[in-house]
Amino acid sequence: LIMSYKYRLKRINTITKKWKLNKIHPLITTYKIKKNFFEEFKFNLKLYISKAMSINFEENDKKFMKNVDRARGNRKNITPNGAIVPKREYHLEYNMVLRSWCELIKLITVNDKNLLKLFRITPNIRVKFGKEINENKNRGLSTSVPHSDAWVEGPWGMNCFIPFLGDVKKNNLQFYEPKNLFEDKFLTDSPSYKKMQWVMKYYKPISRIVPKIGNVHFSDYAAIHNTYRKKNSGTRISIDTTIFVGNHTPHKDRIKEYTKKIPSIGLDQFIDSGQYEKDVPASKISAYSHYTSKVLKIIKL
Repeated sequence: LIMSYKYRLKRINTITKKWKLNKIHPLITTYKIKKNFFEEFKFNLKLYISKAMSINFEENDKKFMKNVDRARGNRKNITPNGAIVPKREYHLEYNMVLRSWCELIKLITVNDKNLLKLFRITPNIRVKFGKEINENKNRGLSTSVPHSDAWVEGPWGMNCFIPFLGDVKKNNLQFYEPKNLFEDKFLTDSPSYKKMQWVMKYYKPISRIVPKIGNVHFSDYAAIHNTYRKKNSGTRISIDTTIFVGNHTPHKDRIKEYTKKIPSIGLDQFIDSGQYEKDVPASKISAYSHYTSKVLKIIKL
């Protein structure tokens, strides 16, 4: 094994031990969210989505998902990749989601805060419809294409993925692991996932891992993944984002999305989404940057 790969495996072992996680693969470890906390987080998420998609809020998850599916045509606040973009009309609800997100990571890292070097304030809140959105089909950065976030973020981050609602049996993440050899060049920068598909001949699917609702899945960037839909799949709602453990930094165009300390959103700061629904969507700084990075502002209270 090359040194960098050994280091990756060791890093997963370290966070598993220090943060009391449950390792399910040499490159993937998980945290089960406590039921009450999960329900509150899901409530805030549903509230945010109902505002962004102009649908009725439903306490019942199945009814709520039906409303989401009916509103599939209303995507003025949704990217082709299914990310729900925060806008000022509902940024109070957005901040409630962010508050839950920050509190969750504080809970997970409580036994060793120093391991977490960089925390991303802007997780992707995604609606992945049962059928792919047409505009996403041929995009270079479609997450339905097997990819590593290293290709747009630099090689050293970790993914966090939390499924919340919907059809996770048929619409979920598929992970891949190196077949037998790993090389650092598998994780070089690229403005397009498609250009990096040559890496896949060195990888094989990890068939036994199906992410579960209510669990946070931390995976090293060396574990490649994609959105995978089986036949007749339903819609799923999930959060995905990235963190940095150890002395590393992301791509320079993304550094502004990260903070060293986990903020207390709603207590000492508020995130202004920086754009209204009627505004022309803000363009990205570069192929590497996030859809919020040009307009999002942090307001200290």
